[in-house]
Amino acid sequence: MAELIRAFIAIELDDALYRALADLQTQLGRERAARGVRWVASDNIHVTLKFLGDVESSRLPDLRRALADACAGAPPFTLTLSGVGAFPNTRRPNVLWVGAEGQVEIAAQLARQIDAACAALGFAREERPFAPHLTLGRVKRDASPNDRQSIGAMIANAQVGALGDLRVERVSMMRSELKPGGSVYTRLYVVELKNNGTRNT
Repeated sequence: MAELIRAFIAIELDDALYRALADLQTQLGRERAARGVRWVASDNIHVTLKFLGDVESSRLPDLRRALADACAGAPPFTLTLSGVGAFPNTRRPNVLWVGAEGQVEIAAQLARQIDAACAALGFAREERPFAPHLTLGRVKRDASPNDRQSIGAMIANAQVGALGDLRVERVSMMRSELKPGGSVYTRLYVVELKNNGTRNT
């Protein structure tokens, strides 16, 4: 039986942005309300283009070809990480995120192409339109309504400007493994946007 790999397609960040996000988490973590938040390890933060779920390892070569086809002709682009928010909203926050501005439509078009390529292989299509964001943390499940209200107010009142530019020149196929200490992400391979080829790393 083929091994199951929990996989997703993402844009990875550079070291400067990882540091900026870690600093932001530290800044927000000083707030009293932040006790109700489980922060994502800063070096795990990324922009998800497509979550695939459990994939048989034997399907990875087909996915690789589909991803290369979806990225063919897609130009490199730049996103500016800026501002914070919450899903579904700051009144009932579950997920805390940093937003992205700049060439968002190019990113959205790339996400649509990847979604279509994966759908052709039988993967479920995304139900929501692509909105580039980076997950900073998640509200703890046992957080009380008051805790959630405080966390929402913390995010609504946070003054967060531009954190830096993310130059996107490649897309990564990632593996997610759930470990006792949290999720561990491993890059399986990348597809370059600038030369439409693939490269092992």
